Amino acid sequence: MSRPARPPAAHYEHVPETSPASCQALTMLDPHNRSIGCLRYQLCHPCRIGHILNIAVAAHWQGQGLARHALHTVLAEGEGYAWSTSRQSPEGRRFFAAMEEETEIAFPADGARCPHMTEGSTLTPPAPRRKA
Repeated sequence: MSRPARPPAAHYEHVPETSPASCQALTMLDPHNRSIGCLRYQLCHPCRIGHILNIAVAAHWQGQGLARHALHTVLAEGEGYAWSTSRQSPEGRRFFAAMEEETEIAFPADGARCPHMTEGSTLTPPAPRRKA
């Protein structure tokens, strides 16, 4: 897996899970700490499953490797896990196809989540806490 590019103008904040397999987020911020994107995901360590809930980057920040870097960061947390995504938009299908080729990890759309992810998981993460 190649190392992600990291544009110097943006930084990232991680919102950790509040309970096992609950929603986490990696928020992308501009130099003025304004949100310019977010990757929301779930990891289940006992089942070794990762699920991308959604990934979005502001239009004028797209094409700079922000989503790519965010995804590489999240993949490192669940190295060797089986991954899936929620329903994918046309742009999402292109992005995940490119990432599948780059990482050799499959990202099937509408992938099944484990019971730990669906039982009591919150889809609204708390406020950002630390920089990634």
